Amino acid sequence: MNHPAPRVVSVRHGRVQPSGSWLYVWIDVETAEIAYVGGTGFDPELRAHLHLASEDPLLGRVRAEVSGYDTRDFDVLAFELTDAVDRVAAKQALVTRLAGDGAPGEMTELIEPVVRAIAGHRASTGRRAAAS
Repeated sequence: MNHPAPRVVSVRHGRVQPSGSWLYVWIDVETAEIAYVGGTGFDPELRAHLHLASEDPLLGRVRAEVSGYDTRDFDVLAFELTDAVDRVAAKQALVTRLAGDGAPGEMTELIEPVVRAIAGHRASTGRRAAAS
């Protein structure tokens, strides 16, 4: 078994430090509807967990904002961003684009592949739901 270099998770003064940048989209498995769009500096799995487990509405936004979150099934699609991309601007561009209002010019190249991936997943989710 190969032992690759370990991933280092930095904890400073009692706080885990962000180590990446992600956009993520919660898609309802039954309806293929987008339930939530977010951005994070933490691993998407951790962020998804916090959305469901935290009673703080700033951390547990899905829990606070998505009705029936605890009885519904979701796929969370996560898209890694490079350090050069402003995550807040990218999230806003994605939300704008998904709402059908277009994306800001400087973000179009970044956002369009994400939108296509989301559309493809929603289409396959819808087909799976219809078949069951």
